[in-house]
Amino acid sequence: MRTLAFFLVVLSLALAQDWRLTKSLSEGLGERGAWRYTLSPQGKEARELWQALLPQYRNHLQAGYRVDLGAYSLYFRGGALWLSRACPTPHPACLTPGALPIPKERQDRFLLELAGLLEKALAEARGTGGRLTLTGLFRADLSQGQAPPFRAHPSGWKP
Repeated sequence: MRTLAFFLVVLSLALAQDWRLTKSLSEGLGERGAWRYTLSPQGKEARELWQALLPQYRNHLQAGYRVDLGAYSLYFRGGALWLSRACPTPHPACLTPGALPIPKERQDRFLLELAGLLEKALAEARGTGGRLTLTGLFRADLSQGQAPPFRAHPSGWKP
């Protein structure tokens, strides 16, 4: 099962069409700044799908539920937003699907691609330190070598 899940993640990354991971280094006054990693949907269909999922995810979080994003879950605890490891590898059972009028396979593919890039972005951010933002949902500032759970903050909305 673990091999199949790994294969699905690798395949979704190979076919990466819905999500983009951008990495930038801020600089100021001759000093090296912090790394910024941003996950965002690319293409009209992907943006529309993400815009349809965002309100559902925000409502889940505000109601006290977690949002599963593959190997990681996002949830409120003690008034703070947290991102922590929930599954050993991203696979469809570790995704929070939305109530959308699209085939489940399409939504799974979309979310598995996000999960794979989130894994990659977190690994890089943990290696360098910096800010990771998932457009419209959260941002987290990671220290170099930091282990989960990660403190996060709403991005693009207020709880």
